[in-house]
Amino acid sequence: VKDTINDLHRQVIEARKRELDLRINTMLLESEAKKRGISSTKLIEQEVISKVKEPTEAEARTFYDQRRSQIQGEFNSVKRDLIDYLRNQRQGEQARKLADSLRAAAEVKVIVDSVTPQQNESDRARVLATVNGEKITSGEVEDSLRPIIFNIQEQVYRLRKRNLDLRINDALLEQEAQKRKVTTAALLEAEAGPKLKKVTEEDTRAFYEQNKEKFTGNYDQLKGRIIQHLQQRAKHDAEVAFAEQLRGAASIQIFLTAPEPPVYVIGAD
Repeated sequence: VKDTINDLHRQVIEARKRELDLRINTMLLESEAKKRGISSTKLIEQEVISKVKEPTEAEARTFYDQRRSQIQGEFNSVKRDLIDYLRNQRQGEQARKLADSLRAAAEVKVIVDSVTPQQNESDRARVLATVNGEKITSGEVEDSLRPIIFNIQEQVYRLRKRNLDLRINDALLEQEAQKRKVTTAALLEAEAGPKLKKVTEEDTRAFYEQNKEKFTGNYDQLKGRIIQHLQQRAKHDAEVAFAEQLRGAASIQIFLTAPEPPVYVIGAD
């Protein structure tokens, strides 16, 4: 859990850096568009979209053949998606060239090496970068990232809650086993074992039919593995049911709280 949470936190750090870069590029784009007396959208059409060569079917076929093992479906069914993908790749590369040229001609100062989150309300005014003297503050970056940050917070909460629930179940199981003077394994076997639903031929066949597109092999080849899987699932369901029974009879207090979703003030006009 710790490793996964650290990875999620790294994603937020990277998102902050990307957002700062995006804001710098957006300001440069708007400034250049203003100089030319056109909109930012028109500038992108002129400097990016119009300069990108449209991918051909032959190029899409070459891309498909080189990555055949990674692409699901026959060429004709994914051709349009591949052409769109190649076009987006080329436009992205052209956009990066435009951004680099605009940066080279402007006065851009990135003041912080690592875009760390604001620690308090006054920290919102901290300047992260300037573009031709115009400031980009920590508050602006954080406001843009609120949906992403909340999504990460939710994922972290779900990880911790799942782990906490498992620990609660373990504690209840150990307490009940001590009451009955048996091992936890014996307790589970006594309570969950009799409730196990026997896997029938009909169950096995139905599972195969519902999932055969995901399988490699026919029913006879996979029957043993399917039975094993269904038995394990039935065992898990019986153990979960017993855990819920223990929870219902116990006094449990949970102090882990879910993150508060961001609130947006949006004008009706």
